[in-house]
Amino acid sequence: MEEAKKENPGMSEGRQESPEELLERRDQDGGARRIKGRSRGWLAAAVIFVILIGAALAARFLRGETPAAEGGPEAVPVEVAAAAVGDVEEVSKFTGRVAPRVEVNVLPKVSGRIRAVSVDVGDRVRTGQVLVQLDDTEIAAQVRQAEAALAVAEAGARAAAANLEDARRNLERVKELYDAGAATLQQLEQAQLRYDQAAAGVNEAQVEQARAALGAARIQLDNTVITAPLTGIVAARFAEAGEMASPGQPLLTLVDIDQVQVEISVTEAEVNKLRRGQEVPVTVAAAGEKPLTGRITSLAPAADTRSKMFPVKITLPNRDHRLKPGMFAGVGISTEVRRQVLRVPVAAVLEKEEGTFVYVVEDGCARARQVETGLSDGKFTEIKSGLREGEQVVVSGQEFLVDGVKAVVKGVLP
Repeated sequence: MEEAKKENPGMSEGRQESPEELLERRDQDGGARRIKGRSRGWLAAAVIFVILIGAALAARFLRGETPAAEGGPEAVPVEVAAAAVGDVEEVSKFTGRVAPRVEVNVLPKVSGRIRAVSVDVGDRVRTGQVLVQLDDTEIAAQVRQAEAALAVAEAGARAAAANLEDARRNLERVKELYDAGAATLQQLEQAQLRYDQAAAGVNEAQVEQARAALGAARIQLDNTVITAPLTGIVAARFAEAGEMASPGQPLLTLVDIDQVQVEISVTEAEVNKLRRGQEVPVTVAAAGEKPLTGRITSLAPAADTRSKMFPVKITLPNRDHRLKPGMFAGVGISTEVRRQVLRVPVAAVLEKEEGTFVYVVEDGCARARQVETGLSDGKFTEIKSGLREGEQVVVSGQEFLVDGVKAVVKGVLP
């Protein structure tokens, strides 16, 4: 009872609270506890907010950033580089594919069944090496027949020649007798007629015809043995032993990749800046990052009718065969060079609607300077006007600048 009195001083001695009074007192105590809990939550939130603000200020202090003086703008950290005199080279970028310097299809000149194919894809062959052998049975028979026909023609020609020689001698003898009065005119005429007939019987054309037929047959026989027309590598094989070969159907493809070519297409504005024999850097990523040195070996005199571009061929040495036909190649061609001109890093130049600008740091402030630009090589941009040699231009941090804002130099690039 004493404890109940302490908790509820208004309760008199000897009097118990009614159920309604107990419920009311319990609700009042719960509300007080809730208010007390909310106060503690607000206090914790305030402490966390103060901690976060302190951490942010500490981080800025560690980075070297200090709040600006009260009432003034904060200085923007920037990196600068000096406008300097140097060369600017305009380089046009092109892409192409590596192709063999020479690529030929090996075609049969005669029809026939394939007896043997002696090479396969990847094999290196030399000029004159036997690649494919066709069945030569029928053509060999034709050669023997042509040889016999030539022999007959030559035998006939020899007989005709001997007959002609006899007729000539007889004619000469009758002429001598006729001149001596020992032969009649009729005998002389008969001797002349025999000579003319013998001369007509000599037909060298038949012999030549038979000889030509034999030559053609032998060529056909030679064509059953198909040899390599060049030194190179077998890139494709389309034939197997037992199949039929016919003219116009390739059996093999040979390529010469001791040298390779990269073909690109250039515009009419670029083609007249190039010359045959000009050295150009070529990068083939699949064969290494180091650029290779190629040479322009072909400049088309006319544009392609479909693309309206001018094909250009670049030849590269490839003794180790690292460059494979079909690889992608990047070509950078110098089309114009400006010597000893004022230049700035490309990053310093900003393109805006009002024109082209750079930011120059003067007396601790960034000043927007409109400039006229020229060539750009991806690293430097030529400045034709609006800037002087030695002025410090902003190359990093200019996205946060406006004309006249304070700028603090955090680094100077070479």
